[in-house]
Amino acid sequence: MAWQWSTGDWETSLIDVLPGVSGPVMVTGDGAVGLDGASGEELWSYRLENGGLHRARTTPDGQEVLLTLPDTAVLLDAGTGRLIAEHEGDPGTYLARASALTSHVAVTDPAQEGGSVEAFSLLGGERVWAYEPPAPEGSAGVTVENVLTAGETVVVIAAHNDGSFEDDSVDLHEQGMLAVGLEGETGEVLWEVDQEFADDSRSVAKHELSPGAEALFLEVGTGNQRHEFLIDPQTGEEIKGAAYQDRDRHPVGLLDDGYVETAVDYDEGTVEYWRMSFEGEEMARLETSQRPAEGDIDRGLLLGEGVLRPDYLTDPGLDRGSMNVEFARWDSQDEPAVLNADMTENEEWWTRSEGGAMTLPDAPRLVAVPGAVVVTEETPGPWTVVGLT
Repeated sequence: MAWQWSTGDWETSLIDVLPGVSGPVMVTGDGAVGLDGASGEELWSYRLENGGLHRARTTPDGQEVLLTLPDTAVLLDAGTGRLIAEHEGDPGTYLARASALTSHVAVTDPAQEGGSVEAFSLLGGERVWAYEPPAPEGSAGVTVENVLTAGETVVVIAAHNDGSFEDDSVDLHEQGMLAVGLEGETGEVLWEVDQEFADDSRSVAKHELSPGAEALFLEVGTGNQRHEFLIDPQTGEEIKGAAYQDRDRHPVGLLDDGYVETAVDYDEGTVEYWRMSFEGEEMARLETSQRPAEGDIDRGLLLGEGVLRPDYLTDPGLDRGSMNVEFARWDSQDEPAVLNADMTENEEWWTRSEGGAMTLPDAPRLVAVPGAVVVTEETPGPWTVVGLT
């Protein structure tokens, strides 16, 4: 453990931890606090006059943070807390609906079928572009399911179908995924990927973006109707290879140049991780000891040199206990390094359970930020958090 930080009192809840330019941005119910990632020192604090924070997001480069209330938005420098822009009335309301940010715009997704994706200037608050995905011929309309940003590119993931979901006589429903890349500042269409498939229930594309936004994984359908894509989110060009192909292993996370999978050997009491290239080449491997409830808890945070794994459940009771984090290095024969990240100061607020896979207590969460990994809690509360460097 390198440092601790606390909200300070039981009336103030920690809502989220976001990566800023210098370290974590601690988002509370009434504002935000910027910390130095290496030391945990408070660099700045910004409080909303009447509290009631609705949402907070940082830009892809971590330079700015947008705090919103239902009808107000403030844009801050994430390194100093300096107020860059403040919007009230209609501009504030539009920015409060933001689901993703680029360095210049806040992007909203439509609340209903047939709506437009809209982008509003972070500085001026005005609408700068709108995009409505086209409905393919024969479809019953298009619904935007997700909007995300890959650097300065806005990615819209939408679904369409043949309108047969109300017909009980139809076993397989013809559906489609539409993924579109838009230029963040102008809304210009950069690329499109459209895939038709059939499924017995309404289906939405699964997606995962790599940490450096260099690879986007998309998956639609099931069984013989499953289609998987690896694309460059900046250009829409297909990336050679595939991800998560071994059905006996569980996905851990996508990387810019590959992916990581894991599997538990319950007989041996061990867990293996494989770092794979998109071409299917094994790039690195590690083995470590099984944790209590291994298959039902977080599989770990991927770092460049290995995997950071929280260990927080007592065995055999599966109750929340003192917190350790182990760091297992790729291709190392040494035992993982165990780091103390004790979170028992939050004990009176934990959700307790009687044990069992479906009733596990609330889990701690690992958030990578510049200079540190912050160990925080899964749900909002008056938390003390730990920084690991």
